[in-house]
Formats: sequence, C-alpha cells, structure tokens
Amino acid sequence: MPPMSKTTDYLKPIILRLSSMSLAITLLTVLALASVIGTVLLQNQDQADYLQQFGPIWYWVFRSLGLFDMYHTWWFLSLLGFLMLSLSVCLWRNVPRFLKEMRGSKVALSDSAMKHMKYSRHWDLKGTSTESVLLIAKERLKGWRLREEQRGDVSYIRADKGKYQKWGYICVHTAMLVILIGGWMSVQFGFRGNMSVPEGAKENEITFLKGTSTEYMKMPFDVRCNEFSIDFYPNGMPKEFKSNLTIIDGGKEVLTSDIIVNEPLYYKGVRIYQASFGDGGSKIRLKLFKLDGTGDVGSAEAKIYTTFKDETSGITLEMTDFRPHNVENMAELGKAKDFQDMGPSVDYVMRGPGLKPVKIRSFMDAFELNGENRGNFMQVSFSGNTKEFKNVALGLDLSNPQEWELMQSFITHLADTDLKDGQKANLQAFKAAMNDVFGEGKRPDNFQAMAMRVMQAVQVIPRLPWPYIPVLDDYDEKYYTGLQLAKDPGMNVVWIGSGFLVIGLCIMLYVSHRKLWLIVRRKGNDVSISFVGLSNRNPLNFNREFNEILSSMDDDMQQLKKGDRI
Repeated sequence: MPPMSKTTDYLKPIILRLSSMSLAITLLTVLALASVIGTVLLQNQDQADYLQQFGPIWYWVFRSLGLFDMYHTWWFLSLLGFLMLSLSVCLWRNVPRFLKEMRGSKVALSDSAMKHMKYSRHWDLKGTSTESVLLIAKERLKGWRLREEQRGDVSYIRADKGKYQKWGYICVHTAMLVILIGGWMSVQFGFRGNMSVPEGAKENEITFLKGTSTEYMKMPFDVRCNEFSIDFYPNGMPKEFKSNLTIIDGGKEVLTSDIIVNEPLYYKGVRIYQASFGDGGSKIRLKLFKLDGTGDVGSAEAKIYTTFKDETSGITLEMTDFRPHNVENMAELGKAKDFQDMGPSVDYVMRGPGLKPVKIRSFMDAFELNGENRGNFMQVSFSGNTKEFKNVALGLDLSNPQEWELMQSFITHLADTDLKDGQKANLQAFKAAMNDVFGEGKRPDNFQAMAMRVMQAVQVIPRLPWPYIPVLDDYDEKYYTGLQLAKDPGMNVVWIGSGFLVIGLCIMLYVSHRKLWLIVRRKGNDVSISFVGLSNRNPLNFNREFNEILSSMDDDMQQLKKGDRI
C-alpha cells in the first residue's frame, strides 16, 4: 500500500470524529455552560471583593480554575479553538458534496429507492406513447426545475424545488465559524479598561484587570475632560451625568464631543463610554473640635487624595473621598422606600501616636428625622472597609457654634458642682451653662431640644479616643469623569456572522428540498408509469402539493385511457 494511502487511512477516523455532530454539540454545550458561569460570576472584579464574597476556600478554588477572568483562560480558548477546528473540518468535508449535489443530482431512480418512497402512484396504459406522457408531466410540473434522462426503454423526469436548501446548512455552519473567529479576535486583540480624568486634566492610560493582576496600557491619544456636569433628582440621586471631552492626537485637538451613558465617543476603533464619576480632588475644609478640655475649635484644609498632618498632635487625616450627596432609605422595615439625602460627607483615615487607624465618614449637616434635629453623626470603621461603617451619633448640631459652647460650659459647671443628686446637679450645671452662652435668664426658642442633644453628647463625645473631632465645614467640589475605553476588533466580524446565521436559519426553516420523479417504462405497446416524491422537511405542505399534482395527473391518465378506447 502506498504511504499516502496509509496516512489517509489513519486520518480518516480522526476527520470523521472532528466533523461529527456529537462532538460539535458537546463542545457547544460545554461552552454554553462556561458562558453561563462567566455571566453569573462577574468577571475581572477586585480580588478583595471575590475573597469577601466567597471566603478563602472557594476563592482559591475559583481562582485556580481561572473563573474570575474565564474568557482568557487556556481551557476556554482551547474549547473555542477546538470547536472552530471541528466546524472547519465539517465544512471542508461536506461543502464540496453539497455543491456537487446542488449543481447536478442523478436523474434516474433505482427500483429499491422507489420502494422506500412514502409518496408514490402507478399507472399502466396501453397504446400510449411515451412522448405524450412526458409532455403531460412537463405541463403539470411547470415552475419546477426539470431534467430528463433516457436509459434504454425507461424515461426519467426529475423535478426539484428548493434545491439550494443546503445553502442553509452551509450558511449556518459558516456563520458559527465566523462568529467564533470574531470572538477569538476580540479576546486576543481587543481590550476594555478604565480611565479617570479630572476636570481640566488629560490622561492617556487605562487600567484593567487581567487574571488576578492589574495591567496598564497607553493609548495612542490623550483624552481631556473639559467639563463634567451632573443632574440630580430632588432626593439627591443622580439623574444624568455627562462629560465634554477633547481627543488630542499628536499634540493636536482633533475631536471634541459630549458623551453620556450609552452614547459613546468613537475614535480610531476605540469606543469611549461614560461609565462613572467621582471626586477629582475637591478642596475640603474641616473644623477640629478639640477634646482636650479647652473647647477650642481649630481648622484644617486639604484636598481629596492628600493627607493633612497636625504637627502639634502628630495626627494625620488621609482624605479618601468626598460626596456631595448621600442618599439613604429612611423607611422602616417593611414600609415603602423613603429615600433621603443626608447631605455632603467626607471620608478620611485618622492615624496618630497611640491611636488605632480608623476610617471615618463625617457629615456636614445635622441629621433630621421626621423634622426633628438629631444632631451630627459620623460613620466609623476600624477595619477600613466602608461596608463595615457603624453609626456614631454625636448628639450636638455642630453647625451651631453655641451648642458646642453650651456642652463645654455644662461640663465645666458639672465638674464644679457639689450636689450629690445627679439630676439636680445636671439641672444646675445646665442653667449655669445657658446663662454663660445666652446671657442671664435668656433662652432660645428650641432650648429644650438643645438640652436633650447636649445631654446625649455628654455621654458620647468625652469618650471618643481622639484629640479632636474633624467635621466637614465647607468644600470646593471638583469631579473626575470615569471613562471606559473599549476596542473590539471582532465585533464587525461577529455581526457579519450573525447576518449569515439569520439567513441560514431562514433557509433551513422555511425552504425544503422537494423532489419528484416520473418514470415511464415502455414494454412493447404497454406503458408503465410511476410518479414518486420526497421532501426533507415540512411534510404537511409537501403532502398537499404532491396530492394537487397527483390529482391533475390522475385526470390526465384517465383521458389517455379514454383515448385508447376510441
């Protein structure tokens, strides 16, 4: 046996297996399940979020399987490549045969094949010419693609409709291959990353998560944020935000445009989406309410993402975030949602000698509930995680300097009193404090509510382990715009493949290949006629169509018989 023939024999079972439908279905099923996992499990998120969500054991299991960046794993790309190979071999093996069948199929039909035809009818005529039968058949089969063949005393007519139905199979398989190629191109040559650009600044670098690490990529152009604007609903929730951007390429401004959510800017194959926003380095002014017994109030100024250091105490305040609005659901459990804006806040981390680092969110405005002033409060997290914030009600409305003075005076007079009855001592100290702050015998209209807040503050504020309480006093807001830059070179390829897929499915679903044969056998003066049909799908319509033609041909055959008797 020649070497080439041996090689072909070895490859034949491999080719048959690669092009088999069972393998393709298996691969598609596995890919579909993997895609479901990739959809349910958010991809390329921060590793700390995954660790907190799943715990250490499942985190390491999922990480070892690459499920956090599944579409770039070796096993997913291998499945994709294997399915592409299977489709390619299937097309290589079957398309030439399909094309050959569509260009020209056998006209003659064997007796064994005829016996298996579901649709068939036979007539026996005497003294009738073959030509008259063929002429009648051609008349009844107008609109069908006809071909004739003569084999001895047997004449064949083959009629086809929907002969090119196999183009549906070719289009569907080709479309799936094209879609997979487009997906592979997107994975290999595309990217999707984030860029933060403060107002008035420009940037040309994106960051993105790849596997378990953060990667950086330089863009071939700069993006400048000229202006960022945001509209809010009355309750403080964001309504719409947009950015005015300028693309700078080669030192020249080439494009300026506004973008909003779902309306990206397109330049050099890169789509720039409006994704988020945040603080771009707002200027913050804090009041420092000192807890050293003096009652003094200092001040501090800093920008977000910078650190303020108090040289006297060694305390540092690392400014991490500023929010002009804090929308919270204030409804009771089980009641309809009631969103309320808590006002501006600043997040900072306080560190200092002998202090455990603590993350604090300080609100500028006093908290109001059902129209009642409950004083300022802050949120505190000793872990540094904002999800673990705990509310600390300070009691005082620190936007009113008199309440701070009133508490300090109250503490001083309370320490000086010699009364043993706590309630009387509190009352006497509070009256003296009111006289110090507001004057002898003078009382503000809301002094009772103020008294309640002072009493609450006395129980909380002196116990705080800090040298002072930093509270947001004023701010000069500055935003950054959060952009997402994406390049997807395979997107148009996928669209083309999707178009072929729709065309192919329409052909497969709505076009059926119908085949009819008329076989005329001459035996001396007698003629035996057989009329048979076959369809690869839609049997109901073919049954109707076949019977309509058969009914007409029955009438014709009866006429020919009558003509024989004349």
